Amino acid sequence: MESMDLLSFVAVPALAYLVIAAFVAIDAVVPAFPGEVLVISSGALAAAGHLNVAWSIAAATLGALAGDLAVHGMSRRALPRMLERFGVGRRLKARIARAHERMGSTSAAAIIAARFIPLGRTTVAAAAGVAGIGRRRFAAIAFAGGLLWASWTVGLGYVTGTVTDAPLWLQVAIGAAVGIVVGVWVGAAHTVIRTRRRMSERARAAEAAADSRDEPSPSRTAELVA
Repeated sequence: MESMDLLSFVAVPALAYLVIAAFVAIDAVVPAFPGEVLVISSGALAAAGHLNVAWSIAAATLGALAGDLAVHGMSRRALPRMLERFGVGRRLKARIARAHERMGSTSAAAIIAARFIPLGRTTVAAAAGVAGIGRRRFAAIAFAGGLLWASWTVGLGYVTGTVTDAPLWLQVAIGAAVGIVVGVWVGAAHTVIRTRRRMSERARAAEAAADSRDEPSPSRTAELVA
């Protein structure tokens, strides 16, 4: 971002916060939109004294919540009808139902963790909508996840801007790189935990099935006693 562009962006802070919220909201529907880059930039600008950290976090949080609710709402209403029209709704719904069963009581953790995974935010919000997770419950979880994500992302830019004298574009690049690495790590950790849980559940189910086969039926027990 050139110096004149920077001055134009922060000349009216209230407008800058609205732009941040709008970019983050659009980023949920159009993942290629540079919402996260702008949030990191706001942290670096806050470190330079041009913006306020708390307001930057608030703007990013509200934008994240608005975008997540938009994807959730579209997926809950319009997407199932479109899938049914093209004849793929039944298969996809079955897959999502299985995924929702695997999420189970950890669905909140999955939705929050997805905020830190590249493209995970849009995917999980859409899956939650199709799976029928209620709007109020999803909104509460999405708000918590958005607040954590906004604090982390603004913090990346703020810390980078505080500890380095690099140009703004380099500060943003460093923050984005760290964010991607952490996102990949979070995604891998969540996958490992989920896989281990599924393997444990399958093992318990197999043991229960084996025990039920080993136990003689009541009629067979009566015959042996007689």
